Amino acid sequence: MTRTAAPGAADPTAFEGASGRTAKDAKTLVALSRRIASEPFVHFTLLGALVFAGHLLVTRASDVPTLDVSASKQRELVKLFEQRQGRAPNDTEREQLIRRYVEDEALFREGLRLSLVHTDPMLRAQVIARVRGMLQAELSQKPPTDIELQTYHEAHLSDYAVPETISYREYLIRGGPDADGDARRLLSLLERQEPADGPGLPIPTDYSQRSEAQLASLYGPELAHELWILPSGSWRELRSSRGVHIVRVAERTAASEPSFETIREQVSADYRKDRTARAFQAELSRITSQWRVQIAERP
Repeated sequence: MTRTAAPGAADPTAFEGASGRTAKDAKTLVALSRRIASEPFVHFTLLGALVFAGHLLVTRASDVPTLDVSASKQRELVKLFEQRQGRAPNDTEREQLIRRYVEDEALFREGLRLSLVHTDPMLRAQVIARVRGMLQAELSQKPPTDIELQTYHEAHLSDYAVPETISYREYLIRGGPDADGDARRLLSLLERQEPADGPGLPIPTDYSQRSEAQLASLYGPELAHELWILPSGSWRELRSSRGVHIVRVAERTAASEPSFETIREQVSADYRKDRTARAFQAELSRITSQWRVQIAERP
């Protein structure tokens, strides 16, 4: 009896053929994959893709700025609050302190991003002055020894020499139509040693121990020299753009050199100031030497 396959039933030979083709395709795919995986170019491409992906992740993470409010910073904020208020902050005040710190820090960093210290002259000057003050405060302030002071004094004797000076009285008559008449009347009264306090006459001014350099800063070099060479005890008339000067030199004091002991405090103050200035300049030179300076030619 012959068995007939039912309609739609699968042909066993068909399954065998399909199974053979599938196995063959799989072997081909595996071989191809092995050949591709062995190519150096593929290795390089995959490595580049991994590096790019990693860089992208890092870049995206770094795009978000971070404000770290550390435990030490919080303790500092609390301590400052206690110093101002005389008590510890409550929970609400503590949160406000942190929020204010975050706001200030964000504004500060925004200022740095905008380079305000470079574009705002006032802010730039404040920063420079602050750094100068910090550098000077860090300099050594140990008291000078006697040998240091005496050595400094001997090297700067001319700075402590007292120059020759004069003491004098002056009447100044301002320029005007009556200036010459008033000057003659005043000079006549003074020479006769009569009271010189009539109507229209000026009030005298007394100057004590003025050097020729001080006179020059007060009157100018020409009038100062005329006054400087006047003999003592006699009234004289001098003229300038300010008016008529009726003057009498009362006393002339010779130049002198004070002893070290009499000016010790002044020498000590000057030495400290000079030492600080030299130390600061040395520190400033150290800082500036770290920079390469390029100066453009004059336009």
